[in-house]
Amino acid sequence: MASSAEFAGFVADLLAPLGTLQYGRFFSGYGFRLGGVQFAMIIRDTLYLRSDDALAAELAGLGAKPFAYGTSKRMVTVASYYAVPEDRLDDADQVLAWARRAVQAAQMKPLTKKRTAKRAKRKPK
Repeated sequence: MASSAEFAGFVADLLAPLGTLQYGRFFSGYGFRLGGVQFAMIIRDTLYLRSDDALAAELAGLGAKPFAYGTSKRMVTVASYYAVPEDRLDDADQVLAWARRAVQAAQMKPLTKKRTAKRAKRKPK
């Protein structure tokens, strides 16, 4: 398996036709931005794309899973990012088409942090 830096370079080359792409370190992987909007990330050498309902369903139909990580208390699933199936990375045209849809999804509905009820009840110090 290629190292994260090598894989990030591969993905950047793959997505270059989208336009002026920025990418850099993002948590333990890499984040990809176009026009100031993050639409993709690589975590543990897996490419995840920002997904609307239709793209998520299409990727899930191919066996892809949403991004998930564990905390000390629970597993957290980030359903707005779905993995690109590894066997589809060789199909540059398909990945690029999905990436275009991911950019649109990110532009249409930016991620926002939701305040939990517990947090909302905290009193300022």
